[in-house]
Amino acid sequence: MVINTSLMKTKLLPLFLLVTTTILIGIGSCKKENPQLGEAPSEADALFTYAPSDTNDNVIIFTAANPDMINMWDFGNGLKGEGSIVSAVYPNAGVYPVSLGVFNSGGSKTSIQDITISQTDPSLLDNPIFTMLTGGVDGPGYRSWYIDSSSAGHFGVGPDPVSDLGYTPEWWSAPENAKPGCGIYDDRYVFYLNAYRFDMVTNGDVYVHNTIQDQYPGAFENLADFTAPYDNRLNESWSLTEEEDTTISVSGDSFIGFGTGVNTYKIIELTDTSMYLAFGHHEGGLLWYLKLKPEI
Repeated sequence: MVINTSLMKTKLLPLFLLVTTTILIGIGSCKKENPQLGEAPSEADALFTYAPSDTNDNVIIFTAANPDMINMWDFGNGLKGEGSIVSAVYPNAGVYPVSLGVFNSGGSKTSIQDITISQTDPSLLDNPIFTMLTGGVDGPGYRSWYIDSSSAGHFGVGPDPVSDLGYTPEWWSAPENAKPGCGIYDDRYVFYLNAYRFDMVTNGDVYVHNTIQDQYPGAFENLADFTAPYDNRLNESWSLTEEEDTTISVSGDSFIGFGTGVNTYKIIELTDTSMYLAFGHHEGGLLWYLKLKPEI
């Protein structure tokens, strides 16, 4: 089965949190001598309540006590959210520490509660993208992906926004094995179904764009861009968003393939044997492309 996400209608999986869009404004440091700063949030401001949804006990609705604050959530399952009323999905039984951080111009306050999910609900993991990305509930629980260096066009770049040609590396498309010894072909990207864990296994180094090489100590020029020492990024998380564009995001300092200063990737095509991604550049103007294969 092939999923062409460019043709998918706008939707959001119930597996993923639905959040109220909020504009995140900068928060200055708290200085008593500045009369423009308000009072810092109280402990009461950081309180929240929760209850199972009407449709599924494993889908939990969270409500912040103060909707006038900036409310930032960590759901304890590898995912985060923002908004005064949000939901999170817990397919697996267990205890999850959920934290709410509230912010205003005067400071911040955080509270934590443990959420207990009594029973596992495998149906919440029954999604074809999850199955192909991780191997699904009937697989080993994870799948490891790598850059398909033997395939022409496994790496490339084109304009952002795309031209009339669509999502294709029209400016440069790599021939087979175009970047040997650069630190990109031996990396592995492991997607786990349980808790949406993500491991970036670098084998000691990564390949990054020449405009961000100064962010990687020890980086050296290598075939037009830079190879840099980089430790594994383990126990990160991944999340999937299905809207007009279906995207994967990975957390922390992890990334997939070529480092360009971003960690969100548009799924152009995903099958049991290949994944084709497009992703941006920290300065804009460029779209990069990667073809990956799963390890057997």
